[in-house]
Amino acid sequence: MKIDLVNGVQPVSVDSVEQTARELTDLLREPDAAPDLGAHASALEAAQIAHRIGAGLVAVVRHPAADPALLIGVLVTGTTDGMSTSDDSAIREVLHGHTAHGHPVTFIERVASLGQLLDCQLQAVVTDPDRRRAAVFTLSSPSGRGWLALSTLFGQVVSSVDFRD
Repeated sequence: MKIDLVNGVQPVSVDSVEQTARELTDLLREPDAAPDLGAHASALEAAQIAHRIGAGLVAVVRHPAADPALLIGVLVTGTTDGMSTSDDSAIREVLHGHTAHGHPVTFIERVASLGQLLDCQLQAVVTDPDRRRAAVFTLSSPSGRGWLALSTLFGQVVSSVDFRD
């Protein structure tokens, strides 16, 4: 599978949990700011999740009008049997379309309740009609500030998915 990385999407290494966490921490903290333990804890948690699910893409998405967001992408094979959403999330919108290369894609926007915090999420599932596989992307923004700008960058990445060899 191939994707285009657009301006504002900064991928990090997925070689090890520690390397991923270190690079995410550097990208999540504000330039010239003192080390932020909250950013490091978030980066470490994201890195652990990304490695547990076998993510092939971990990136920080930045836009001048938005707070940074995390992007995780994974290629999955097989069926979707047993997949469910938790009771503490609300699906806001579901859209269906096709990528620039003609692959079916479903976008799901949801807001997850994490205790007293909200996490804006946009997920995209791009299916390969020729094989039993899909590319699953999740964009997550803890603040939601600049959500439309971040969503636009996310859409550009997802639209570029190409399963052709």
